[in-house]
Amino acid sequence: MRKFSGGRTLAVVAVAGGALLASIAPVMAEVSAQSPSQGAVRVESPAKWKTWGAVVEVKVTYSCPVGTQSPYLSLSLTQSVLGGVASGSGYKENLDCTGGFETVTLNVTANERAFQFWSTAFAKADLRGYPNANAKDEREIQINP
Repeated sequence: MRKFSGGRTLAVVAVAGGALLASIAPVMAEVSAQSPSQGAVRVESPAKWKTWGAVVEVKVTYSCPVGTQSPYLSLSLTQSVLGGVASGSGYKENLDCTGGFETVTLNVTANERAFQFWSTAFAKADLRGYPNANAKDEREIQINP
């Protein structure tokens, strides 16, 4: 009768494969930490009230992978004001995609009614870029003078 020794060979292959994976895992983790594989965006608070409420200056922090094509950021702002709703939007294209976090300032221009200060507003930011830099953030922010 022949004795089957495949178990020992399989164990050697598994140990060698595990050693190879363990040797490259720190490198994979470092690359992952340096360049995120997806986009991220966050609207910062407080925003700054300017020109009697015709414009609100809003800082937005974002991140997109290096090599993202046609990255842009859009921001809309809505606020309940006396007599109705103030709303507006801002836009920034040709963003720098460094793989790290960047902060840009967007000027949101009021459409029909002026924004009020010392009040909250609802902000919605959209980050878009090809192939996978898409992200959204929705939150209440404070508007200060």
